[in-house]
Amino acid sequence: MIRRIAALALSGVLAFSPGHATQPGDSESGTTTFGGRTAPHELVIEAHREATRTTGEGTPRPRYERRRIPSRFCGGDDGVVAPGQRCVAETTGGVATRLCADGTPALAPMFRREIDAAQKALGPWVQVDNGGCPEDAPADVIVTAADFAALPLRPSPVHLQPDREEAVVGMDLIMYTDPTPQVLDTTILGVPVTITATPATYAWDQGDGRPPLVTSDPGTPYPHQTVARPFTHHGDYAVTLTTTWSGSYRVDGAGPDHPIAGTATTTSTPVPIHVVELHAHLVANP
Repeated sequence: MIRRIAALALSGVLAFSPGHATQPGDSESGTTTFGGRTAPHELVIEAHREATRTTGEGTPRPRYERRRIPSRFCGGDDGVVAPGQRCVAETTGGVATRLCADGTPALAPMFRREIDAAQKALGPWVQVDNGGCPEDAPADVIVTAADFAALPLRPSPVHLQPDREEAVVGMDLIMYTDPTPQVLDTTILGVPVTITATPATYAWDQGDGRPPLVTSDPGTPYPHQTVARPFTHHGDYAVTLTTTWSGSYRVDGAGPDHPIAGTATTTSTPVPIHVVELHAHLVANP
């Protein structure tokens, strides 16, 4: 999750320290001087790693390492480049640091990259905010599709009728669930955020090899059922429900709801069901 603070403008008091531009995470260290004080080129703001959490299905959630890494320039004071770009050989380069109104350095842009349990990088550094100063405009909080997909959403409950672990070949199995949205409160870089996840589609898999029955209808119980499908062969099966959720979020309990550009999915615990086949016989004096 990211907090996109007002863009880091270079229109202010800048202090430059010669050197070459390095990629985020390079081992080189150094300092930038401003007002007689120094600060590290790379400020690790989150030294600990996020503990691995799992979804209800046991899928590991990603771990991230986060760093604030100053913008760098190559070949001149006006040649600010994106982190990761290297200077051409034999050109002058260094770190550009903006000073805030109170004389302290502005926050450098924040980056994050995914790591494994051994703290080994699994992907590139990705910028998640622009840094800034206290006098900058209020920040916008952005919840990404990846952030939404990582939320601990509860799987939709599975309700079946007949409400027993047995069904009959050729007889409709009625399926329905609870369509109530889920509301989660969290904090993104110090800002309270309320996220609402709303069911969008439901995929009912009866475990008999046929494609799931996909619908936007959560279904209703007998006698007003709207989602139902019979089994075609006897046997032992397991019914699962995969729900696709759309999301929106509200910042600090106020303002409009912002849509999340992406979806999340949950899958229920399989519900076992034994399917039998009934045969009709003509008998005397029933």
